[in-house]
Amino acid sequence: MNRVAPRLCLLTFALSLGWVCVSLSAQEVVLSSWNDRDAKASLVNFVESVTDPASDQFVAKADRIAVFDNDGTLWPENPLPFQLFFALDELKRLAPEHPEWKDDKFLAAALNGDMDVIKADVKAGLLAILSATHAGMTTTDFDKRVADWIKQAKHARFDRKYADLAYQPMQEVLDYLRANGFKTYIVSGGGVNFMRVWSEDVYGIPPEQIIGSRIGLAFQVKDGVSEIVRKAELEFVDDKEGKPIGIYQQIGKRPILAFGNSDGDKQMLEWTTLGHAPSLGLLVHHTDGEREYEYDRHPKSSGKLDVALDQAVEKKWVLVDMAKDWKSVFSNSKKSNAVTLDAIVGPTWTLASINGKKVIEQSTASMILGDGGKVAGNTGVNRFSGKAEIKGNKISFGPLATTRRAGAPALMAQESMFLKAMSNVVAMKLGANGTLDLVNANDVIILTFAPNRGDSKT
Repeated sequence: MNRVAPRLCLLTFALSLGWVCVSLSAQEVVLSSWNDRDAKASLVNFVESVTDPASDQFVAKADRIAVFDNDGTLWPENPLPFQLFFALDELKRLAPEHPEWKDDKFLAAALNGDMDVIKADVKAGLLAILSATHAGMTTTDFDKRVADWIKQAKHARFDRKYADLAYQPMQEVLDYLRANGFKTYIVSGGGVNFMRVWSEDVYGIPPEQIIGSRIGLAFQVKDGVSEIVRKAELEFVDDKEGKPIGIYQQIGKRPILAFGNSDGDKQMLEWTTLGHAPSLGLLVHHTDGEREYEYDRHPKSSGKLDVALDQAVEKKWVLVDMAKDWKSVFSNSKKSNAVTLDAIVGPTWTLASINGKKVIEQSTASMILGDGGKVAGNTGVNRFSGKAEIKGNKISFGPLATTRRAGAPALMAQESMFLKAMSNVVAMKLGANGTLDLVNANDVIILTFAPNRGDSKT
């Protein structure tokens, strides 16, 4: 039997009943794209146990480390890992300048569209292509090429930009963990420099929390400018046994939660869970050929799940059945989560949650961002107004002036939490369902606003 989730008790006022206690479970607040099955319950129960100071499984915030594979765990890896598509596009772009590439096994196959040669040895093929296209390039130039590509390149099957193909249920897991004091890392066999360009925009994970395979680098000063240049050699492979080594080298601590999807993640899950408690290991099992791809022991590309699949029960790892455990695979919106002034200025934003908890049902708290950095709204009891400083995805609020009406104690308590949270906001992002999420300096979502559907602006 699953442990009963702790309840958040909200006081609401009813004229006929007086004060009533309304229970709201954590599962009703988060992980809305997950079906109520064992996988979701295992995750929620684990998080609640390690964050409850009264629990014998309590883990201090500084030690709440969660690591995630990327390809096949946070976004798809078929028909090829997305970094390989980037490399192929770069190869085709530069091919007219390099007729000698037709003499190389992997380069010729890639240019002729013979993907079977590449799939036979994805890592060697990727290295050959990246060495040909980017060796000798400065890291600044490489980052720009990646940034330009991720903004416009689309997946052929889904007709979406690759950046819009992050799994919605996994986005919710990342947000849920961060809201509960976890620090989230990507630990991937993909290139660390490739992922660091876009990881924060796509997953909310900053560059310094990315662990991946590394090519050689060299420092140089050219024409009075210091640069780092990419070399045509592989320095570290962050796969299989390399994953726990990479984690130890960069983080210096053992994670308490690891999420993967293939045998390449087995050692990462073993390092996290075997002989160490509390800990949790999870594997995404690709069982949904209709909404995504179906594969395990015999994948057409990378992502083989064979030995880890057989050992999951014995090692008490949670298998996440994509077809059964996820209500949806991708966000219903094809729009990116980039925040633009046109998207946020003007409409009324209705407060939905504070620190991950839904607002009181009777609350009328809302916010309007106006032109010229003005902000106004309602705390649920009092009106407020003030200044908002917006620059890109960064936003902060100056002191807010409020009226001084009294309200029900629960609403007054919520008002205090709301105003405190507003003072801690440093950035914003648009959620998958059109919400406006405001985050603090630790990149934790502290306020979520839903668009007022009555507004005409879209």
